[in-house]
Amino acid sequence: MINYQIQLGLLIAVFVFWASNLSGYASLETDKQDCHAIFTEANAQFEQANTKALTNPADAQELYQESILKYQSLIDHQHVQAVGLHANLGNAYFLSGDHGRAVLNYQRALAIDPLDEGVSHNLEYLRSLTVDELPATRSQQVGHILSFWHRWAFATRVSILALANISLWALLACLLYKRSRWLDGSIAGMALVTMIFSLSLWVSYKGWDNSVDAVVVEREVVARQGNGYIYDNAFTSPLHSGTEFAILERRDNWYHAELLDGTTCWVPVQSVEVIDVQKNIN
Repeated sequence: MINYQIQLGLLIAVFVFWASNLSGYASLETDKQDCHAIFTEANAQFEQANTKALTNPADAQELYQESILKYQSLIDHQHVQAVGLHANLGNAYFLSGDHGRAVLNYQRALAIDPLDEGVSHNLEYLRSLTVDELPATRSQQVGHILSFWHRWAFATRVSILALANISLWALLACLLYKRSRWLDGSIAGMALVTMIFSLSLWVSYKGWDNSVDAVVVEREVVARQGNGYIYDNAFTSPLHSGTEFAILERRDNWYHAELLDGTTCWVPVQSVEVIDVQKNIN
């Protein structure tokens, strides 16, 4: 009788475990279907807005806002993080006139996939429209000139690396039959090209060439020389929506920001959005 009761208890436990897992799996599948339906509906509204943009701008703006709410609900409530979702949200914000949140979502898309060239292109175009002009410093200009190849398309750099690697091994094979100063120099040159482009591709893959941590999302914000409103203005004019910066530190409700041109200032936390949504800077 005791063995029978134990077996019955184990059977019930297994059944409960199986039923709970099946219920959880079904719930997960339902959530996926719901998310896909919301995403599809948001995309449809975005396309409708594009169609109406030239003939009825007011209706187009309403549709952009509706698509934004749906995209944003997937992020805020369903905790979906995907390149396509942030890219589409960035497009919707851009066409609705909110450049700050457009830059923010393009950056969030690149944080997930730094190699997405479509998002990179959109971000560069949007940067060209920002109000704040942040000219590169002399050292940045020199760095850009010396590393011009790093800004080539990822696929182009992969092709050059493959060609250099094949050439290197071919030259090493030739070295088995004869040795010359020309051959030694060619091997050294191909080895250098291989090393440079390998490093360039790894930096791009890891996203280490993007130092932006946050974006100004308010229309205008007055940057200060210290972490408080009692400090003088950092610049003669305010920063505008879409301005990107690296966060050096946080003090109370202020970020110590380093702009793309290397200048530093303090901006209030409530005026900006951090790109890494999981990051808690103290």
